[in-house]
Amino acid sequence: MVRAPQIAREMGLPSVDIEVLFDYDSNEITPAAAEGLMSLGRALADPRLAGQRFVIAGHTDARGARSYNVALSDRRAHSVRAFLIEHFKLAPDTLVARGFGEAQLKNPRNPQGPENRRVQVINWSAQTAEPRRR
Repeated sequence: MVRAPQIAREMGLPSVDIEVLFDYDSNEITPAAAEGLMSLGRALADPRLAGQRFVIAGHTDARGARSYNVALSDRRAHSVRAFLIEHFKLAPDTLVARGFGEAQLKNPRNPQGPENRRVQVINWSAQTAEPRRR
């Protein structure tokens, strides 16, 4: 299984954590989340990034069962991907969505902290290996 966030960290690939808030047990994009995604979408649609590939990595906090968190984070990553494609007409093959559950906590000292519930966008173009598509 490809560990895109870990590879990004080890290789120093450009990435950014985006605070995308979801309602409890939901992968629906909220109005507050949409505002942040509009900024991300404008950046990804910039012609200087044309042809580059990005991994949209979904993360959760440590509440709940591991398998449930992976599935939830995957649904959320796919929701963000669909939002970006729909609103910014980004090429679908440039965005790979993948959920990682609580495996890559941003704040391991507070595993249930809200900062762990996030979406990370990684510029995968600098990586030679292909991320596993879902």
